[in-house]
Amino acid sequence: MQVPEIPERLVLGRQGDFFAYFYNFAKFAPEDIAHYLEAYATPEQLHAAFEMYRAFPANGQFNATQDGRNDVPVFVGSGERSFFAKIVPKIAKGLRTHGFIQVESGLIPGGVHFLIEDQPEAVVELIEQYASRYSDSSR
Repeated sequence: MQVPEIPERLVLGRQGDFFAYFYNFAKFAPEDIAHYLEAYATPEQLHAAFEMYRAFPANGQFNATQDGRNDVPVFVGSGERSFFAKIVPKIAKGLRTHGFIQVESGLIPGGVHFLIEDQPEAVVELIEQYASRYSDSSR
């Protein structure tokens, strides 16, 4: 059940406490934490952040209706210690079921949820590895 505006009311003015929970999942430097707290400082910014999660039901309904062929290469991944790690194969299977032809999946060793913060070199390597497979074929 989603209650409009309740997350904003509960979190506004307590962003540091709320986001501190999530910062524990990654290697955030103090200056990074300060940056993100500033990014979500106003009611409007906080509202925009929560809107992403409020869109999940509508996104799911829309995605369920999509089944046309899609040749765009997709890599579905997460950190091996992320709470998403267990569902990566299910997400990849769902994409294939809905017409995605080139879907690969995997986990980044040592990564948790915020992969750019956790394992930046591994993310760059993964992007370069998979992008290089397709860069020559588009010419």
